[in-house]
Amino acid sequence: MAPRLRLALLLGLIGLIAVGLVLRGGSSADGTRSKSADAKRDEATLVHARLTADTRAELTRELKISQIEKNGLLGVYVQPVEGGPAYSYGQLQSGRTWSVIKVPIVVAYLKWRAGANGMRDGSRVLTTLEKNEIEQTIRDSDNRAARQLYNQMALRFGLNGADGRIEQVFDDAGETGITIPKTGLHAFGTTTWRLSDAVDLFRALNDGELASPADTRYVLRLMSRISERDSWGLKLAYGPHAPVAFKGGWGPSGAQWDLEQVGIVGHGDSGYVIAIMFHTNGNSPIRDAFVAGRSMFNAVASIIAEQIPATPINGPS
Repeated sequence: MAPRLRLALLLGLIGLIAVGLVLRGGSSADGTRSKSADAKRDEATLVHARLTADTRAELTRELKISQIEKNGLLGVYVQPVEGGPAYSYGQLQSGRTWSVIKVPIVVAYLKWRAGANGMRDGSRVLTTLEKNEIEQTIRDSDNRAARQLYNQMALRFGLNGADGRIEQVFDDAGETGITIPKTGLHAFGTTTWRLSDAVDLFRALNDGELASPADTRYVLRLMSRISERDSWGLKLAYGPHAPVAFKGGWGPSGAQWDLEQVGIVGHGDSGYVIAIMFHTNGNSPIRDAFVAGRSMFNAVASIIAEQIPATPINGPS
């Protein structure tokens, strides 16, 4: 056999072996190793391990037999952080954002400060005063502090411009059509959304789609350190040692109250985003409508925490 022919056959054989190794190893075109089908199936199993058909049925059964809905309207929406089929329960699937909107306000503010200073991370250029205002906005749900952040953006961009920057955060999370009321003082807490919008927003935040990595960590850290006064609902149900980053909100509706919480429970592939709304109806034996609503809210959160623990059965991920 001629030397050139032998060399060509040898190179061809080497090429076939290389292709075989690539295919068997699952390497992608950019040189990174893709996951095997088995690994992907295992990952999907882990993600949805505690939101199975049985878990969904048990959640529905427990919520129904609890009689909580005799005391008001309820809405629940749960989805794995990594995506996949969500679980929803109850008639109350939309309502006002109340103080939960303080999370996108802070994100919008950080993005503005980053851009204004030619930086990637807004959290790295904040003054001591700005840090205090942001901490009070998230940890203490302080309306004055949130309004101050909003007003600072409005001074620079106008009221509609400030609204637009907050609405852009929703757009970045894949939600279109959520608009802040454009009358009076632009009461951002009365913005309406769906529970599914709330879950999408928090999933996008957790995945780093709304802010830089440093700013994302900054916001989530504040959300995991909510003041003791406001640590009812999800935080109370999951306990002090479970990873829970959340924001709550509430407001009057005539003589009754609306209450809402959205939280990221767990972390990594074991994480879930849980959103709850409750509207009191005055039927509770507890005469204070807000206290009654909070009591019902705690009961709902406890049922969810029992069915969907913050960490996998085999331990933390």
